[in-house]
Amino acid sequence: MKKLFLALLFFFALLFFTLRVAKTDSMTIFIVGDILLDRGVGEKIEAHGPDYPYLKVKNILPKADIVFGNLECPITSTGIPALKKPYYLFKAHPNNSDALSNSGFTVLNLANNHTMDYGREGIMNTIAFLEKSGIKTVGAGKDKNIAHKPLYMEVSGTTIGFLSLSAFPTEGYVFSAKKPDVAQLDIEALADEVKSAKVNCDVLIVSFHWGTEFENHPTQNQKQAAYISVENGADLVIGHHPHVLQGMEYYTGTPIFYSLGNFVFDNQEPIGTDETIILKVVINDKSIKNLQIAPIKIVKCQPTIPENTNEATEIFSNFEKYSNFANSKIEIDKENYNSKKSIFRSVNIIP
Repeated sequence: MKKLFLALLFFFALLFFTLRVAKTDSMTIFIVGDILLDRGVGEKIEAHGPDYPYLKVKNILPKADIVFGNLECPITSTGIPALKKPYYLFKAHPNNSDALSNSGFTVLNLANNHTMDYGREGIMNTIAFLEKSGIKTVGAGKDKNIAHKPLYMEVSGTTIGFLSLSAFPTEGYVFSAKKPDVAQLDIEALADEVKSAKVNCDVLIVSFHWGTEFENHPTQNQKQAAYISVENGADLVIGHHPHVLQGMEYYTGTPIFYSLGNFVFDNQEPIGTDETIILKVVINDKSIKNLQIAPIKIVKCQPTIPENTNEATEIFSNFEKYSNFANSKIEIDKENYNSKKSIFRSVNIIP
């Protein structure tokens, strides 16, 4: 009886250790594109409440350990408007921070050309409201050093690093290294910045606000910044700002997603601004093991899972077309798409 007891004790101890290791080694990150909470989206929120934009994906986003997006407006009720056309001045009510958190977002990029739409007070209010709601921010801060500081998160034994930079200068304000602002890209300093960020994490994700609006193919400047990042330690490069999907490529084996398009947005013109994806990054043994994407259609400002197989296949096919690079081509497993089951499909390199 004593031997049986010891055998059972050993078995359960081994089972506990195995489950713990499995939990420690595996994690998932979802990454999405631009999130605008003003203008047409703001009207929908005012009519239906701050949770409205996320209702069609509320059962998807919380399944990841980390959910990352680009917040395309400050969250503030005060601040001095920037000197630009009112149509391009954005801000969202503070109650939107809880709605973002409740929908599953854990990290938001602020390194973009709209975070300072309501000045330095607006940007600091945004950080404060998001932090109060449990959302971490990256790419902005009370001075240049803080704005450029990478964000590190440890999940299941793996340290994930985020470095976010904007290729566009702050609109309507004069830059000051000692005052609140977003982290602006300095191509000459990029290599050292990426190297320094990589030292402190297992997986480094570099995020850029860059590119040409409504253009499905990256510029040479985008490629230059992406390649420098990969050559100096980035494990994944992602981009936003064009408001449409741009392609992805593998550069020396490292994935670069040049633009994830819109995610929560009001303006579905020109063609393609309503097509987007959710990028799923699967990490195991402290490295990226698998990339998957889910097709998303923006309908009445809401990111929506296409129920129509043809509609989903069209998004996948368009993304494949945009990803036809000289040094790498991809193929997405489009067969047997079913919106009621698994919406994610693997991204595979074509030999």
